[in-house]
Amino acid sequence: MNDPKTAAKLALRLGFGLSLLLVGVAHYMNLEMFMAMTSDGLGPLTSLGQIWAYVLPALQIVGGALFAVGMYYEIAAWSAGVALGSIPVGMLLKPVLSGVSLPDVMPAAINAFIWLIIYALVVKMCTCCGSSCGTEGN
Repeated sequence: MNDPKTAAKLALRLGFGLSLLLVGVAHYMNLEMFMAMTSDGLGPLTSLGQIWAYVLPALQIVGGALFAVGMYYEIAAWSAGVALGSIPVGMLLKPVLSGVSLPDVMPAAINAFIWLIIYALVVKMCTCCGSSCGTEGN
């Protein structure tokens, strides 16, 4: 691994994948609190938020693990993308559905958009030219 670009791709892919996996595990470890946070403020969609509290961490774990090990990028991209993309949508639904203050949800939405930017970089680096992430020549 003499190519600095390859080292950077590997570090970004591993850092992102392991971080996403650990966030998913942390959500399951505090599931009751996470479920309350996910479903709070969704008004008539509260039960959907409760169900999503079980699904979101699973998607994060699957996507993160697959990126970390460098396998099945299409599944990794879909899993992580659905998980991360759902966060700002869910947060910004809360002011519309139940009158939660927009400034109360914006930090979480902005944080999710930062994750989505890194996600886009990882996907681009791991899938360009149809070759695997971490091999030379990307």
